[in-house]
Amino acid sequence: MRAFGLMLLAVFQALVRKRPRESWSFGFQVVQRFMRLDWDRTADWDLVRVREEVARRPYPRKFVKRVERRDEIFGGVPVCTYGSGDDVVLFFHGGSFIYGSSNTSHAELIARLAIEGKVRVIGVEYRLAPEHPFPAQIEDALAAWDALVATMPPDRVIVAGDSSGGNLAIELALALRDAKKPMPKALLLLSPWVDLAMPGASFRENEAYDFGTREVLVKHATAYVGTSASIDDPRVSPIHAKLDGLPRTFITRGGCEIPRDDIAAFGAKLRAAGVDVTEHEAPDMPHNAPFFADYHPAARDAFDAIVRFVRGA
Repeated sequence: MRAFGLMLLAVFQALVRKRPRESWSFGFQVVQRFMRLDWDRTADWDLVRVREEVARRPYPRKFVKRVERRDEIFGGVPVCTYGSGDDVVLFFHGGSFIYGSSNTSHAELIARLAIEGKVRVIGVEYRLAPEHPFPAQIEDALAAWDALVATMPPDRVIVAGDSSGGNLAIELALALRDAKKPMPKALLLLSPWVDLAMPGASFRENEAYDFGTREVLVKHATAYVGTSASIDDPRVSPIHAKLDGLPRTFITRGGCEIPRDDIAAFGAKLRAAGVDVTEHEAPDMPHNAPFFADYHPAARDAFDAIVRFVRGA
């Protein structure tokens, strides 16, 4: 079934089914149902085919049209830069390490952050699995970081990412700490994928409300890890790492997302390690709440909290 057919089915289901959450408007129900139907439709596809499908979709461009954008190379790694200024957010997009891009799926989020946060946001186009399994992604992250801080002070940089990109942001900071290299000013984590074993009870409790499923994510995690590591290796599941010495960190999570419990456990472990942590939970929101800022007040609040953190940091 193609996208138009999925949208019609999503509208029908929103009309005839009981509202999943009281705060969900009809429009938000349609968005959530469409994304879940699309996830289920592509669950058995070859991962490269899924990536190609994701890249072809028509994404919103309201904020993209309002900001200066340019393609660059940092340390041999392609990046897409949105906005200008001396303060930088180095952003790693999500997509289970399999798909996604700063030019397509994440362009609108990044452009909006550049405009409302009044910063330059650099989206890193790191290599993707399964063609490039771990540790290709962290190698690209380190190369992009080294090239960036060769041109500016590291304390003018926030390292950020959503979902698997949040995982990569954490792993970059851990690698810099262990190598005794300069650290970023702060970490900004949007629903980070912190434990690839995904043990949290919320993976079961919230499956009806989110647009992804643990079953498919296991497939993605396996493709990412490959033969170079194990799922519980601290280099791929940062919840198992020693977290002391990390910079100030902001974490946002959705109250109805499947990895909610794992993210909350990571926040608690950061705090126990002495890290300055700010956490924001968006009520009734699925994974990656800030993506839905135009569709639900709780998602807008999550995005506004991110902006406040960026401006403050």
